[in-house]
Amino acid sequence: MSNEQETVFIIDPDEGICESLEVFLGTLAIPTLCYPSVEEFLDSITDQFPDRGCLIVEATLPGLGSLALLKRLRKEGSKLPVLVLTSTSNRNIADLVLQAGATAVIDKPLVNDQLLDRLQQLLRRL
Repeated sequence: MSNEQETVFIIDPDEGICESLEVFLGTLAIPTLCYPSVEEFLDSITDQFPDRGCLIVEATLPGLGSLALLKRLRKEGSKLPVLVLTSTSNRNIADLVLQAGATAVIDKPLVNDQLLDRLQQLLRRL
């Protein structure tokens, strides 16, 4: 899947988080696609992982979780940057996802400036 645009793919079962990120990034003209689960994200991919953009994923997902997704991404050679959202009380998960290839962990509650700075750094690299 070759994307001309640098789309931010968001995986979070919380509709409020998805909507907030879509609105925030939309005001900056950054295209987004939201998925409530890893399974729905994977179902949307036709032949290979996107090669442009960024993935924002909730650390603790039901079903196939963020850790399994990261391992699969890296096993298949995807270099798609992954930002993992976690609460400050979940440092163990943060360590695990970083070891599995996450680009960064961002603590909730989200601070838009912090998120935007990190996204702009990642999207500029592509």
